[in-house]
Amino acid sequence: MKMVTLYDENCSLCQETKRWFQKLDWLQRVKWTSLQEYEKGNYHQSFNKVELRKELHLILPSGRLLKGFFAVRKLLIHFPVTFIIGLILYIPLMPVIGVPIYKWIAKNRYRFFRKNCDNGSCSL
Repeated sequence: MKMVTLYDENCSLCQETKRWFQKLDWLQRVKWTSLQEYEKGNYHQSFNKVELRKELHLILPSGRLLKGFFAVRKLLIHFPVTFIIGLILYIPLMPVIGVPIYKWIAKNRYRFFRKNCDNGSCSL
């Protein structure tokens, strides 16, 4: 069973993240599902709509949920090209640095992708 990554299809940063990770996923371990599609479906897990739009969500085959920095870290360790980077992110105390950086980037995505974000979805 594949890991399922929920991303916002209206967000330029999310689309770019998906595009790059799909290029790295040579072993096809990840299924990318837009949160808009997920919200319409009849899935066993439901999430707060606001939380879904704040950060990447990764559902593991076991049903465990990872969000934000922890989701990205897990994805990176599963791709051959980024395995070492992912491994480094598992060093103790890395979340102390990684979580705030992830949240800052997510919070400021409109600043970075303003030109590509004409529908306002990046401005949370």
